[in-house]
Amino acid sequence: MQRWTALLAGQRRRLAVLGVPLLTLMALSTALPVPALLIALIAQMALLFWATDGVFPLRGSGILNGGASVQDRALLDASFSALPPGTHSAALAVFLDEAQRLTTHHGERVVQALLTELGHRLARALREQDAFCRLSAPGFGVALFPQRGIDLGSVLAVSQRIQARLAQPFHHEGVSVWPSVSIGFCLSRRAASLNGLSMLDAAEQAARRACVDGPAGLSSYSVSDFPASISGHRVDELRSALENGEFVAYFQPQVRTDSGKVCGMEALARWRHPTRGLVPPSEFLPQIEAAGLLPKLADCMLRDALGTLAALSRAESAVPSVSINLSAQELRKPSLAEEIAWELDRHDLTPDRLTIEILESVVANGDDDVAVRNIARLAGLGCGIDLDDFGTGQASIANIRRFAVGRIKIDRSFITNMHRDPEQERMVAAILSMADRLDLMTLAEGVESAEEQVLLAQMGCDHLQGFAIARPMPREDLAAWLEAHDQALAMGEPWCEDLTLTRAAASGS
Repeated sequence: MQRWTALLAGQRRRLAVLGVPLLTLMALSTALPVPALLIALIAQMALLFWATDGVFPLRGSGILNGGASVQDRALLDASFSALPPGTHSAALAVFLDEAQRLTTHHGERVVQALLTELGHRLARALREQDAFCRLSAPGFGVALFPQRGIDLGSVLAVSQRIQARLAQPFHHEGVSVWPSVSIGFCLSRRAASLNGLSMLDAAEQAARRACVDGPAGLSSYSVSDFPASISGHRVDELRSALENGEFVAYFQPQVRTDSGKVCGMEALARWRHPTRGLVPPSEFLPQIEAAGLLPKLADCMLRDALGTLAALSRAESAVPSVSINLSAQELRKPSLAEEIAWELDRHDLTPDRLTIEILESVVANGDDDVAVRNIARLAGLGCGIDLDDFGTGQASIANIRRFAVGRIKIDRSFITNMHRDPEQERMVAAILSMADRLDLMTLAEGVESAEEQVLLAQMGCDHLQGFAIARPMPREDLAAWLEAHDQALAMGEPWCEDLTLTRAAASGS
């Protein structure tokens, strides 16, 4: 039935072009009795209304009503179910930013008129074959026409074009509105189905996150970012584990390339489950986020990291600093800077011994005043600010400066096999050159071979972190590792000597 409905809808304009003249001739015929004449006129008006009033075309497979409709949504969802072999599609959810505020200030009628106008603008921003419909949340669902070349870059380009077209001012009944939209998208049908979602459902979840990061936010759906809902029992288990100390910090050392000495360590969350053993972060982190417990986990990591750093100092196994990761959600906590300052004071540590790692996506979408203020206050205290996973996002140089970033961590995707791939090497060289011009320190993460170590040292990277240096380890193992590392340096172990000599030669000393 749905297939025939879509087929009929797809011929709406053609039926109107053929049907309206025919009905007109019938209406003009004097041979028709009055009841038949009235029926012909009513049918003509209905066909004209059906063909022209408030519709947005589902190009290529039908026509969807301009209002939020369950049938329209079902038709759009159905377009993802039978993609031609070898082709891909993408679902986009386009949400009007601050819809509630606009309704409060300007009224429901203005907002509905705005949505109608945005629908027409959206039609002009898409290709003839693409499809879209209204959603119950103020906005639109979009299905990109299946093709072989759809990837992240092309979807981002479409999204940015939509945002630019829809951001033009809107004037209605003496009211002027400057609209903006946040967009979530889902590229993989498999990614959505893993959590029991349709592609459009997945795109809507991503759009909700984009609205939080917005206005004019962009967010992609992924299984790890948007895990399936978890039971109340699971939430209770996670909360209990956090309170009972089952979540602990493991530490991965970082070393200098000019001397091989330890320059810091990163605190990484691990779950020591009483019966399952060590649970991998890829499993528990999405669940922690779904349960709304990320701030609680961050508190545990902060206390564990600072406590370990202080204990090492007392044992004369000093490490200069420790890094902790903070998500966008944690950075929006109004009291964050005060709480960190209090923990530093409680452990008798100066602020320069703590480094805050923030993701490049946080810097790229740096319009959140609370997050900006928190990072500025932490930098003002003297804490280090690292930009994590650099190269995977869209952080601007202006925002890097705005967030007082002192060091960038080059993502492991650029480091892996760079000694075998000239293109990778050129990419890393460009990042290092930019960092040098901006007077930023650099750290390469994911270093897994001696060849990568030596090449990074030759190229002028300041610090290294990865399995080739050390795997993440519990606090109980740190002192022994640090002692062994110092002994290796004193004895001139080969990899340390290579790093020192190679870096010295590269710098001309």
